[in-house]
Amino acid sequence: MLEWLKNLELEFVIIFALLAIVVISLIVLLIKAQRTLNLIGRRALILTEDLVTRDGKDVVDILVANSSYVNVEAAAIGLIYQKTLLPLKEENTIVLARDSFKLSLPLSELRSYVLGDGKKVKKIRIYVEDSLGRRSYRLAINSMIKLRKILKVEKKALRKEEKKQRFETGHYLFFERLGLIIALIFSPITKLFRSMKTGINRKLKRRELRLELKRKEQEHQAMLREIAEEERREEERSNQEKRLMEEKKKANIDARLAALKRKEEERKAQEELRKSEEELKNTEEEINVAEAEAELHDEKNQVLETEEKQEDIIEEPNEKTEMSAEEILDEVEEVMLDKAEKKVENKTSKKKKTQPKSESTEEIDNEQNKKEEN
Repeated sequence: MLEWLKNLELEFVIIFALLAIVVISLIVLLIKAQRTLNLIGRRALILTEDLVTRDGKDVVDILVANSSYVNVEAAAIGLIYQKTLLPLKEENTIVLARDSFKLSLPLSELRSYVLGDGKKVKKIRIYVEDSLGRRSYRLAINSMIKLRKILKVEKKALRKEEKKQRFETGHYLFFERLGLIIALIFSPITKLFRSMKTGINRKLKRRELRLELKRKEQEHQAMLREIAEEERREEERSNQEKRLMEEKKKANIDARLAALKRKEEERKAQEELRKSEEELKNTEEEINVAEAEAELHDEKNQVLETEEKQEDIIEEPNEKTEMSAEEILDEVEEVMLDKAEKKVENKTSKKKKTQPKSESTEEIDNEQNKKEEN
């Protein structure tokens, strides 16, 4: 085959390829045209079945949908069970294009209508028939599953009730009698296991209670430790604050004492300085007084010398002088006293006006006054 394709000329290969493309294109066009015709001209009805719960009741919703672009008339809607038609709606219903119609039926009514007193569920189908008699089918899967579950529960409850009645009347079945005999034989073992199980369960329960109490006690102790730790922290914080306050007060007191001490030292230094200044002034005054006394002493000596000279002059009167001896003596004394007073005033002018006079100055003043009187 491959050799035959290889031996073909190029013209034949191109022709076959074009023919294949044309055939594929025609097939695609036919498929699309058929789909378009189905959508436009086909009166297609689609069935769906849903099981919902409304107000605590199970309801079956049958939905008839028109998927075409033209209106379709539904002549009948119903169920098929064991090749038997069970119509639900036989009135003509127009389903608009691209629209749907819903029919709701409670599950209990569906069961009584389809099964009656039957205890088994076989295939249940839903059908819809159009005006031309064409039917569409769909299995009611949700309803079948729900009905089977309901019947199974009812059968189980019925068996339990029958078994209860048999045990009350004593009419046991073979397997029931066999089970009771086996239970009677192994009843001691059963009681032993039951007692063991009860005891183990009781011990396990007590252990769980002990563990729970222990856990609660541990939690309580942990809580107490946390409270104690918190109280300790609070106490440490309060002690630290008190210590800081005391240290602050102590620092303030020390600072005040230091300030007072500095002030006292400054006062003492000023007092010592004042005393030293007073002592210096006193020493200066004493020196000045001593100098004044010495000068006064010298002046007295000079005065005495002059008096002696005057006496000599009085004894030997001078011819040239016309003044009497007493007048000359008085003039000399006045001149000498004026000089002495000027010297004393110059030396004592440095003293303070408020300072009291010393004894030496008082003596000097007294002597001067006496001399003036003389």
